[in-house]
Formats: sequence, C-alpha cells, structure tokens
Amino acid sequence: LVGNQSLISMDFGDDISVTSAGSFSRALCDTSSVNNTYLSNHTICEVFPEDVTQDISRYLQLHDKHPQYAARCKILMKHRSLDMTPFLHWGLKFLPFAVDWFEGAKPCTMLTIYDANSASRRRVVDESDESFESRKLTAMYEFIHGIPLEAMKSHNGLALAAAYDKKIARIEE
Repeated sequence: LVGNQSLISMDFGDDISVTSAGSFSRALCDTSSVNNTYLSNHTICEVFPEDVTQDISRYLQLHDKHPQYAARCKILMKHRSLDMTPFLHWGLKFLPFAVDWFEGAKPCTMLTIYDANSASRRRVVDESDESFESRKLTAMYEFIHGIPLEAMKSHNGLALAAAYDKKIARIEE
C-alpha cells in the first residue's frame, strides 16, 4: 500500500482483525519517522466494513476530503517536533523550503473532518495559530542553530585530513 497512487477503496471481508487494523493503520500513517509518514499511503478513502478505529477513520476522511494536505497534516498530527538535522548539510539554502513547507501545512490547523464518535466536526490538527507558529519557529531555530555545528564538522574534518596529508596541508598554507 505504501507508494500506491490509484487504489482508493479496500474490502476486508466480514471483519478487520485487531492485527490487520494495526497494520493497515501503519500503512496509512507510518509514524516511525517523518519521512515514513510522508511516504505512507494517502489515497485510500474508504474501506469495508466501515467499522474501523478512530485513527483509520480520521486518515480515510483526510484522504477523501483534503487529499492535497494529507501528507503534511499527518506529519503535523504525529510528529510534535520536526528533526531538522537531515537538512543541515544544505545550509541556509534549505531555509526558504522549510518556511514554505510550514506555510503549505498551515491549512491543516483549519481543516475539519467528522469525529468518528459523534456527528460533530473536529479540526484535523487541533492546534491554535500561536502553537503552530511556535512549532514553526522552533523548527527554524533548531535548523539555524545546527548550521554552525555542521560547518564545524566540515572544518574539523578538513583540518584532520590536512594533518595527515601533506598535499592538503600545502593547499592550506
């Protein structure tokens, strides 16, 4: 199911077992990492029988009603803080992309779906504007704060290599 781009409906027969429901939920939203959440299935919109867990119901509604936001909303739902370390090697070139990602994810705090336990609607990501902005600023701070550490690793690596290689040492002079 991961990577599926066309399957929108599944029939589990008479019943979804607890084990199947857990596996299916992980296929819809693998929370083991932000990347795996992004790569999870975002196209399946309905399953039979319809008696599924609250998480599965939420994912299916998100896919059906707001498919363009499914991946970003799931990331915000399941990952309270975003680890910016994998992007440090890009340096400041990555900062506009990070800001843009958060701007594109902002609608997730306003989108609504039906609550599985009632007829009322609830926000997909139940987070205030202030909380969302705080999360965004925290991620940006951690990214900018980490760039000097990445630069130091590169500088220390070059200095260490220069100490052992006379050609590099001459270039340094």
